[in-house]
Amino acid sequence: MEVGMRIREERERMGISQESLAREIFVSRQTVSNWETGKTYPDVQSLLLLSKLFDVSVDSLVKGDVEAMDKNAENYELERYKIKASMTVALGLIAVGAVMLALLAKRGETLTSPFGLVALFLLVVGVAISFIAERIEKRYDIETMEEVRAFLEGKEPDQIERERRMPKALRSLLQAAAGAAVAVVFMTVVYLIISLAMHH
Repeated sequence: MEVGMRIREERERMGISQESLAREIFVSRQTVSNWETGKTYPDVQSLLLLSKLFDVSVDSLVKGDVEAMDKNAENYELERYKIKASMTVALGLIAVGAVMLALLAKRGETLTSPFGLVALFLLVVGVAISFIAERIEKRYDIETMEEVRAFLEGKEPDQIERERRMPKALRSLLQAAAGAAVAVVFMTVVYLIISLAMHH
């Protein structure tokens, strides 16, 4: 991400450390380090503070990244879909594993029983998928990039913030509902498989 290189260049031009820059714009030194190494992307408020401190426009700080995002819009959409799908599957697996463990406890079985091993497996896989999806989301930081683009197109930071909250809450709700639906399907399949195995 070019913004990281630009922040480092401007910081070095001013002759200040990451620690000093962090103090000036009210973030941690680790946050500045993450920006400069491309691990995370600065939000609109941070970009405004950086542009004021460096005496440059926000556009000049992010221009290369926005152009790259426009050029690779299809890839970003694909990554967004992967993240959503992965999180939905992860929530479903975790929910199924948790329900199975509750049933296991109720039946008085141990974790080493076939039912217990399946429950543990589902929990581990669900957590692993969730972790991978989170890493993808952090790497691309799609939502922050879209907020930056909205700002460059003329929206005010407080307007972007207001618009972000509701869709995010709605997305979380829909994601939880989708996860629950996946959990019900998985639970039904697992129940049928175990029932068939126990009758044979």
